[in-house]
Amino acid sequence: MDLKYAGPKPLISAHGITFDQNKEDKFAYLSIVAELIQALDHNYQADERYTYLTQAEPLKAETIFELINSKDPTLVSKIDERRLISEHEIASELERAHENKVICEEERNVLIRNIELLRTYQISRSINKTVYYAGINIIADEIKQGHIDYIRAPMFQKFLHVFHSVQGALNKMHPPIDSTIDIEEHGGHLQVHLNIATKK
Repeated sequence: MDLKYAGPKPLISAHGITFDQNKEDKFAYLSIVAELIQALDHNYQADERYTYLTQAEPLKAETIFELINSKDPTLVSKIDERRLISEHEIASELERAHENKVICEEERNVLIRNIELLRTYQISRSINKTVYYAGINIIADEIKQGHIDYIRAPMFQKFLHVFHSVQGALNKMHPPIDSTIDIEEHGGHLQVHLNIATKK
């Protein structure tokens, strides 16, 4: 599988292409997701704390894919399904563009070209999103199976983003698992904490 960074969400119009910088490609978070999976992947003993040192460099795309694929045997079929959905969505966009009578022919042609130009880009983003959420669900499962009480990480935006996604996955479990995210200072450094609500 050829995982690669695509970029922020594109906004395609008959006048050009812009990018929503607030909608980052999920590939940007995949290395953190993979490292969290590695950090949580061992047998836990009650009342024992574990520390994991993150890599200085992001993990390679092949390593990330192999790790998540090894934990989720349905990953390839999820990616194939997502690719088909993306192709269908692009085909629908193109059909609407061809039928658009509000804009002139020149604008319509520009819109069609822009959609076609970003076909691979859009598909890559959707595949990255599929792999990301597969990884997030693996983390949530490992938290549940390992009866993990909390995870702490440096207070970086990417960790915060991933923790929010994990919180959402925990909340969708049956039964839902409650959690909170706090930001605290430890030794002069800010940390983000994902705290799991444990039933007494």
